[in-house]
Amino acid sequence: MENKFKKGLILGGLLAVGAAIGFALTKEGQELTEELQKDVKTLAKHLKKNLGDLEDVTKENFNELVDNLVEEYAAKHELAAEAKISLIKALQAKWHEMEEEYLSEQDK
Repeated sequence: MENKFKKGLILGGLLAVGAAIGFALTKEGQELTEELQKDVKTLAKHLKKNLGDLEDVTKENFNELVDNLVEEYAAKHELAAEAKISLIKALQAKWHEMEEEYLSEQDK
């Protein structure tokens, strides 16, 4: 029985990946990806501006700032929940890059 369960998990995973790749290859999927990339760039600029307003620039405070900015942006632009999650993940992944830029500006 455990063997059937594992096969089912693997098959389900492969089907999900196939569906995601198929969507990404469609025109709508490409437009969505391009739109999200534009959103990430826009929000990254806002993040850089708002980093200086934080009392203590830590990863936790940065992640909270990302959450707040994406929530505001999503409300204004009526983004779907999946798009919000993608934006949050993409922006939070930029923590080290943003931290380095912030610290180098503080040194000046």
